[in-house]
Amino acid sequence: MKAFRKIIFGLLLVLSLCLFVACKDEEKKKPDDPNTDPDTIVDYVSKVKLNKSFDNKVFVNDGIEEVNISLIQPVDGDTIHITDKKGALLKLRFLGVDTPESTAQVEPWGSEASKFTKNAVKNSVSVVITADNGQVERDSYERYLAWIWYKPTESAEYKLLNLELAQLGYSKAAYSGVKEFKEELSGAITQARKQKIKVWGETDPDYCYTEAIEVSLPTLKKDIIENGKESQYFNKKVIFQAVVARKTGQTYYLIDTDIESGITYGIQVFHRTSTGILDVIGTRVKISGTITYYDTAGVFQLTDVIDRRMSSNKNNLKIIEEGVPVVPQEVSITDIDESNPALEFTLVRLNGLQVTRTYTTNTEGSSSNGAISIYCTKDEQKITVRTVVLVDKTGKYTVDLNNIVLESNFQNKTIDVVGIIEKYEGNYQIKLVSMGDVTIH
Repeated sequence: MKAFRKIIFGLLLVLSLCLFVACKDEEKKKPDDPNTDPDTIVDYVSKVKLNKSFDNKVFVNDGIEEVNISLIQPVDGDTIHITDKKGALLKLRFLGVDTPESTAQVEPWGSEASKFTKNAVKNSVSVVITADNGQVERDSYERYLAWIWYKPTESAEYKLLNLELAQLGYSKAAYSGVKEFKEELSGAITQARKQKIKVWGETDPDYCYTEAIEVSLPTLKKDIIENGKESQYFNKKVIFQAVVARKTGQTYYLIDTDIESGITYGIQVFHRTSTGILDVIGTRVKISGTITYYDTAGVFQLTDVIDRRMSSNKNNLKIIEEGVPVVPQEVSITDIDESNPALEFTLVRLNGLQVTRTYTTNTEGSSSNGAISIYCTKDEQKITVRTVVLVDKTGKYTVDLNNIVLESNFQNKTIDVVGIIEKYEGNYQIKLVSMGDVTIH
């Protein structure tokens, strides 16, 4: 009987201990902890507030500043450039996050992260930057480390963009050295990883996972300039973003600016079967094709482009943005030589050129029959402007029976020209593709 009582007592003791532990575990659970309930999604962004005064503050001195939105230049998902109240350019690297690359190289979700950051800051009503725990610091690239707060609307509270990028799955863990918001970043990263969103497991619909190489146009062109046919991109399928600057026939000129250096690079695209995506100047496109060498003209160009929506297929073309301003670079004749190879296929403006003579191609059956070579000088420097076959649609210029513009319009005149820099027989010249790009004085 005593043995039976001992057994019963022991069972009751074990049961009591189990209930006690269960209760303690229940106490540890937080109602908003995603680790305890896989169906609970926590908005960590809403948990942090901007409670610091930024009136008349300057970031480099005070660790906080409200910046001019119109002067913000997004670079990628975790980097922006701003001009502070003193007029100084500040390169800012976001604290606590590390989004995929979208500039010199392109990684899955890099372009999307960059687009999200750009839309957040450019479409907000206010952007405030703060230093971590008030301590202004820079990284090894001399970029200031900052928290980026943006206010979507007048009635909304400021949102911490760094944390939002982590919560939405645009960044993997990169918060080990930060002093503020570490707990929220950890929770957001853990939650995104469990959800398997964006960089944690989703397929980026705008990234080509095939043999095509994701690259930026500046990186592509710099490698070609330096290595020629030894370039890693020669005869390879590539994908990059660029803006349509000009077109003539089946030849298109696309440009893009290197954010870090401010240098604009261009490329010639031959596209035989266009359905119109490349036909509108100022359209930013994501384009895929093969880098080839056109022996007749002696230039590298992009070919093998097929019009269709961006997909996993390596032959594709997609509109990214419309209405992008295309502003020509103002250059002098002395700028256009072998010392500035990056100018090739970019859009430039030259003003005050004195026309010394002209010549019209007169070869029946040739695609350039009627094109004009305009030989110009300025400050004792020489440059040739070569036109495509120009057709006058306004009746303003002297034309022949086929409505083709005649060289007599330019003879002994002074002209301002916007055109594409290209090489012809080893020399640089300006390609004029429209009478709308020339002013005759």
